[in-house]
Amino acid sequence: MKKTKIKLDNVSVGYLTETIIKGLSLEIKEGEFVGIFGHNGAGKTTLLCAINGLANIRKGRVFINDIEFNIFTENLLRRIIGYVPQTLDIDPKLPILAKEVILMARYGKLGLFHFPGEKEKKLLEEICYLLEIEHILKKPFGQLSGGERKRVLIARALIKEPEILLLDEIFAWLDFEMTGKVSKIIEEIHKREGITTLLVSHEIETIKKLCERVIWLEEGKIIYDGKKEEFIKKFETKNGIN
Repeated sequence: MKKTKIKLDNVSVGYLTETIIKGLSLEIKEGEFVGIFGHNGAGKTTLLCAINGLANIRKGRVFINDIEFNIFTENLLRRIIGYVPQTLDIDPKLPILAKEVILMARYGKLGLFHFPGEKEKKLLEEICYLLEIEHILKKPFGQLSGGERKRVLIARALIKEPEILLLDEIFAWLDFEMTGKVSKIIEEIHKREGITTLLVSHEIETIKKLCERVIWLEEGKIIYDGKKEEFIKKFETKNGIN
């Protein structure tokens, strides 16, 4: 039996006076590929932030590998989580290179006073080759196009060699051809490494193609959690699709 990788126990998340996620509980097993579906404002990004310790949790608890996520464990747990946010806005004038953005994700894993070595160099080369970004590594991150930034952020998540991969609208800004390539890369890495993967998307076709299980959010609550095939039926029925 596969062990529980992620567990949320009656979690509520809010910002200022608004509660985004309301008493949400769920469990995700090791090696699952889960789609987080919902329209804008449903709480999809907030859910990923709660799992990654980046949200203001008002109530409830989050567990990774049966360890509660808190101020004492956050550094330990973030080492095993690769996170691709929707965007990472950096001042175009800030002289941080794409290569440096990627390698920053490796420092927590290496530990204090340790610097990237041959393993990191090889990983960087392999990942950047797959994502076709070797030619932009020495360019300032803030001056890259939206699609280039997105691929750099994916590389940053993968170079951690994570046990958990959180992907927030990763195909935004990518053209049709690159969307297909990145989709295949994510799918292959998930299968080969057995990474527990959560993919946020409002695109039904993306969910259909990649995910095995779907969590459907509306107004911060789960309205469906189960197999992809049943989700598609419910979605089509609700939207009058024959």
